[in-house]
Formats: sequence, structure tokens, C-alpha cells
Amino acid sequence: MPTTPPTLHDDASRGPGLTSILEVLRRRRRLAVLPFLFVLAAAVSMAMFLPSLWTARATVLVNRQEIPEALVRSTVNSDVEARLLTLTFQTLDAPRLTTIIQDNNLYPALRRTKPMSEVVERMRRDIKVDVPEDRDRRNDRESRSVIFTLGYAATDPAVAVRVTNTLASLFSEENRRMRQQQAAGATEFFDTQLRELRERLNAQEQKITAYKELHLGELPEQREVNIRTLERLQQQLSIARETNRRAVDRRQNITQSLNELDVASAMGPAGAGPGGGPGETAAMRLATLRNELAALQTTYSDKYPDVIQTKEQIRQLEKRVAEDDKKLAAAGAKSSGSAAAGSKQARDLRLAGQNPYVLSLMQQLDQANIEAKATGDEIGQLNRQASIYERRLEQMPKREQELALITRDYEATREQFRSLLAKRGEANVASDLEQRQKGESFRLIEPASTPERPTGPNRIRLILVGLALAIAAGGVSVLVAEQIDTSYRRADEVRATAGVPVLSTIPRIVTEADRLSTRRHGRLVAAAVLGGLLLVVGTSFLVAHDNQSLVSVLTADPAAAKR
Repeated sequence: MPTTPPTLHDDASRGPGLTSILEVLRRRRRLAVLPFLFVLAAAVSMAMFLPSLWTARATVLVNRQEIPEALVRSTVNSDVEARLLTLTFQTLDAPRLTTIIQDNNLYPALRRTKPMSEVVERMRRDIKVDVPEDRDRRNDRESRSVIFTLGYAATDPAVAVRVTNTLASLFSEENRRMRQQQAAGATEFFDTQLRELRERLNAQEQKITAYKELHLGELPEQREVNIRTLERLQQQLSIARETNRRAVDRRQNITQSLNELDVASAMGPAGAGPGGGPGETAAMRLATLRNELAALQTTYSDKYPDVIQTKEQIRQLEKRVAEDDKKLAAAGAKSSGSAAAGSKQARDLRLAGQNPYVLSLMQQLDQANIEAKATGDEIGQLNRQASIYERRLEQMPKREQELALITRDYEATREQFRSLLAKRGEANVASDLEQRQKGESFRLIEPASTPERPTGPNRIRLILVGLALAIAAGGVSVLVAEQIDTSYRRADEVRATAGVPVLSTIPRIVTEADRLSTRRHGRLVAAAVLGGLLLVVGTSFLVAHDNQSLVSVLTADPAAAKR
């Protein structure tokens, strides 16, 4: 019974299987070994030829200022992390780093091919400033000191140590210089502000002074003085009016006495005078009493006993004189007309010449006139002065409002000036504190020392990664070769693909010439592979030798890894 050849569906259902995979690997072993060797050689040579990267670290302590901030408040920013960021940019500037590069002969290969700006940027990447995170320090920044580390990576450990210590010194010096500069800048700022405010104050003071000089006497602060002065003027005015009234009364009394003496002398005997004997007339006595009353009233009040007694005598004498006047009036119609021909002035002069009492009355009359005129002038002057002070008091509310508008800005400016003056004093003390180096400072507590082992590269990891890549390269090359190769190697492949029966298979016939050719081809391939491996190793050496940039890329930052 004839057998039916296997179909395509039956062969595909079996799958490749482990035997097929091993067959492919056996057949493609040389193709898999070549990329494996090249990749592995490149990885191993790169790992071996890469320079070791040594990182030196220095620990710096940020000391708080020696004098408590409750006594002397610093004018410098107290946020250490922000100041460290500023210090990093200022310290790692191009001129300083260029000097360090030239003094320590850093990056010689890079300096030959790249401009100095790129070399400086490369050095900045190799410098690490790390501030450890501390929760307690974040919650209480002002009361705790801060520690930060400064690191530099180089291929030479001695150079790394030297550069790291140099950078730490630069950070300390730059921090001191920056703090002094900021303190001096704060003082200069306050001086400028005070100068401007002082000029503004002087202008406002001149304006206020001019206003006060223009309205002197009407200012609010002179209210009490004006009131007391007005009260004093009113008192003086009352005294002057009383004095004037008494002077006028005395003048009237004296004038009346002189008139009565005139009448009495005209009625008396020709040879008798007003005071010529003990028989003195009632009119002369009345004039004397009135004169005495006027003198008493200038000294005493109307309730004084002598004043009351004198008034009573005057009243009785006036009654008597009134009776005598009636008698004289009746007798006057019979007297000669020639007796009345003389003038009153002539009689007064005659009486004054004959009687010293009349002369005294005339002198008292002149004094009374002078006193009445003087007191009248004084009353007028006091009234004018009182009206001036009353007008000043009336103008004071208006002047007070105007002065308040002028002094409002002045008070605000003066208060601002006082505040700035106090702040300037604090800034001066803080600046002196920085100049004496008693403020916050950087102290190198752990200088950089030679590291015990390099920080990179991790050669074992690079070799393991290279081994994995080599295996992957061999596998990929085998897969690609299998996909490209379409030849048949077994009869079942022909039957599965073409669907026709296979009558017979002819094995490969290898002659002696073929074996010699195969050996020569093998030797050529081995020589080519060896040359390729040498080329790969040489290329790796050229790429990896003293390639610090590649080492930096392949080396993880320990500080970043910890964080």
C-alpha cells in the first residue's frame, strides 16, 4: 500500500522545535560568533581603557554669626541655600575657572580641540555642590548651622584633591566678600535715602517756617499766649478806664471849686481874700473838701470811712452854699455893673496871686487834664491792641487748618526719616560686624583628601552589559541570516514547501581540493577576525583613553543616587 507524503499542514503543525534551533545554531555558529566576539571585545576594551574617575570632596560648615541676631540683625540674605546658589554662579565664573584650569593643566586634550568656554563649561559639570536635606533644618533654618559638600571629579586623584580645596577656599572668600559687599550696599542705600529725605525735610521745614513767619501771632500754638495777653489787656483797659473816670471826676470837681471861689471872691470885701482869715467862706471849704474827696477816691474805695465822712461834709456844705447862692443872687442885682466887667481869667489870676490855695487848685487841674488825656490815649491804644489779638484768635481756626495741610507731609516725611535713620544705624552695625568677620562664615571642617577608590567607571557592569549586547548581536545576526537565506537543506523542507515528492537525496561530495580550500578559507577568516578584533580594540583605545567625558556619562552621581 503506497504511503502518502506529509502535507504542508502536518509539517507546520510540528513547529521549529529545539532540534531545529540547535541545528540553526550549529549551522550558523561562525556567523553568531563573529558579532559576539566583536561586541564583547569592544565592551571589554572600552571598560579596560576608560580612565578611572576620582572624586575628591570637601565638607564646609556654614557658621552662624557670633553675636545673636536678636542684638545685631544682619542685612544679608539669611537663606543659606539661596546664597549657596548665588555663590556657585559667582565663584564658578569663567575667569576663576580659567585660572584654575591653566594652573593645574586640566583637560589638556580638550583644550587643544575646543575653545576655552567649552572647557570651562565642562569643568562646571565636573564640580558638584551638595546640600544634604534635613527636615529639622528646613523647619528651623535660622537656628541651625548648615553643612554642604563640595566635590570635583578628575582622572588624577591628586589633582582632584588640589582643585577641590582651591574651590573650597574660593567659596569661603567669595562668601565673605559678598556679605561685606551686601552690607556696604545696604548702608549706601540707606545713606542715599536719608540724603533725599533730608533734602525733602529741609524744603518742607523752610515752607513751614515761611508760613509761620507770615502768620506770626495767629498760629495754633500761640493760642494760650494770645488769650493771656488779651486778658491782660482787658485788665489794663479796665484799670485805665477807671483811672480816666477818676481823673475826669477830679477835673470836674476842681473846675467847680474854682468857679465857686470865683463867685465867692466877687461877693466878698475888696480887701479880703478867699483864705485871708478864720472867717473862710463855705464855698472855699466845699472846694477843699471836694479836692480831698478826689484825692481819697484815687486811693480808697467809696466804702472807706474817710470817703464816707468827706461825702457827708460835702453834702452839708453844698446845702449851705445853695442857701448862700440865693442870698448872693438877690444882692447881685443891686451891685455895680463895673464889678462884673472883669473877665473870669483876670479873676482867676488875681485869686491865684492872692491865695496859694487857688494856685494849688489850678496846678491840680492841669495834672487832672494831663492824666485824663494820658489815660484816654492809653485806652485807645489798649483797644487797638485788644482788637489785634481778638482778630488773631478769630483767624486761628483757619491758620490751624492751613498749617495742618502743610505739616501733614512733613510729619510723614519726618517719621520715615526717623525710621530710616534707625535702620541705617542697624546697617552700620551689621556692616562693621561683617568687616570684623564676626558674621556668618564658611569654615572648612573636612578638607579634601585622596579618595580610596575611584567613583567610576563600574567596569564589571560595563563588561556584563557588553556581554549581553554581544549575545544579542549574535542572535540578531543568526535571525537575519535565516530570514535572508532561502535555500533548502532537507528533503522535508522541499516537500513541505513545493508539495511534490522527493525521489532521492544526493549527499555533499567533498574532495581533497575542497578540504584544502576550506582550510585556506578558514585561515583567512581567522586572520580577518583577528585583524578586526585588533581594529576594534585599537578603536576602543582611541575612544576611551583619557575620555573623561565618557566616564562622566557612564558614572552615576553618588549624591543623586542617595537622594
